[in-house]
Amino acid sequence: MSVIQLLEEKKIKKSDFIITENYHTRLGEDVAKLLIEKINSNFNARYNYKNGKNYSYQVILQDNLQQLANFILDKKKEFDFVIPKMDLNRNDYFELREKILKMTSDERKNLGINKSTLWHIQKNLSEGRTTKLYEKVLLKVQ
Repeated sequence: MSVIQLLEEKKIKKSDFIITENYHTRLGEDVAKLLIEKINSNFNARYNYKNGKNYSYQVILQDNLQQLANFILDKKKEFDFVIPKMDLNRNDYFELREKILKMTSDERKNLGINKSTLWHIQKNLSEGRTTKLYEKVLLKVQ
């Protein structure tokens, strides 16, 4: 999921890959750091797990590993490995993102979008972050 997010955000380019002397393909140092940051961000995201409570993905994996260890050591008779689905909950699809990033002041005015609203959305998108597009704005932009 993290790689897909970086590709959608156009943070990875062909030039970011390095061919080693053994002809292995590797990510360049800067993009590798960016990928690690994105993975870390996804692992710290919260998901519904056990009793309807929200936990970070990291805590969920640790809990599952503890259950597995208890099962292997015969401390538990059953093992229920549960990993919630990681969703890309967003409404800023690629084409829409591009349209918003290229929107001019005149287009904004014609659509009736507040100047500061567009500025904040464009700022978040240009920095590679996802942004919440409220229905009122989304309907105007689509």
